[in-house]
Amino acid sequence: MSKKLFVEIVSPEREIWAGEGDMVIAKTVDGEIGVQPGHIPVLAVLAHDAVVRVLGARETGEVVAAAHSGFVSVSGEGRVSILAETAELAEDIDVDRARTALKSASEGGDDVAVGRARSRLRAVGEEVA
Repeated sequence: MSKKLFVEIVSPEREIWAGEGDMVIAKTVDGEIGVQPGHIPVLAVLAHDAVVRVLGARETGEVVAAAHSGFVSVSGEGRVSILAETAELAEDIDVDRARTALKSASEGGDDVAVGRARSRLRAVGEEVA
């Protein structure tokens, strides 16, 4: 049996998701990082418009979350912690609300809010320019 990662996605308010997966892909300020079992320990800064994917998780095979600012922590024991300022699972995202937020943030020139709205829409599979 192959080793799995133990992955947790948490925000200050609550645990968003925790479980096992084969690989984690997350957007950091330095680019995307991919983590598989046996990865060296690392601490990276999440981008403010990150999408986190946990492959090989759940019966669907994937967990997707929009995560905003924070850290990705990889331990030498196969534990990956996504510690985000805010985070939402794709299935919990209100798409119409995210579209409205993107429009409002774009008009107001709020780059951080634009990034958050874009990551929410990307998490649900929408292409965003």
